[in-house]
Amino acid sequence: MGLGGHPALDFLNSRLVFHRETIELLGDGPAYLDWLEAEHLVDADDRAAIEAGPGLDAAARAAVELRTSLRPVVAAWAAGAPGTPGDATLATLNGLVRAGRPWREVVHADDGLAFRSRRAWDGPEALLAPVAEAVADLFVHGDRALVRPCDDTTCTLWFYDTTKSRRRRWCSMAICGNRAKVRRHRMAT
Repeated sequence: MGLGGHPALDFLNSRLVFHRETIELLGDGPAYLDWLEAEHLVDADDRAAIEAGPGLDAAARAAVELRTSLRPVVAAWAAGAPGTPGDATLATLNGLVRAGRPWREVVHADDGLAFRSRRAWDGPEALLAPVAEAVADLFVHGDRALVRPCDDTTCTLWFYDTTKSRRRRWCSMAICGNRAKVRRHRMAT
């Protein structure tokens, strides 16, 4: 999991601005697949099936479009806007989840048999299903009061505050928090 503390927020953070340079983590199909694997939204078996299938670059382009459309929705939801997410967003998420066609199969496990979740990877929309599920999970189970943008006005990252005090301000203390300390120090001297 990345700095966001939730896969849906890490998805929003997959385009970031660092030292005034925009970094796109979903620039093409292989980069999107790397991101999905790093977020544990696909495993090695999934990766092999996806690489053999069609539409990886199209899926990356669709993921960027989805991310762009979701950023303001998540921001409004986190701010407590009534009726957010709207019906159109829910329809989009539900359609993408359905496109992944999940199923469970029985496999051998250490202590006998177990269910393992599998998914069909037969097109670009199916490759958006794990992201859609993560965003839906944030809306259903997440506490909107804990979803925040970084306090650094030059930072574009979001995070889910799981600190005990619920007072986290920075996407990363080592990055944005430290830059704020340096700026305050320079202003004081």
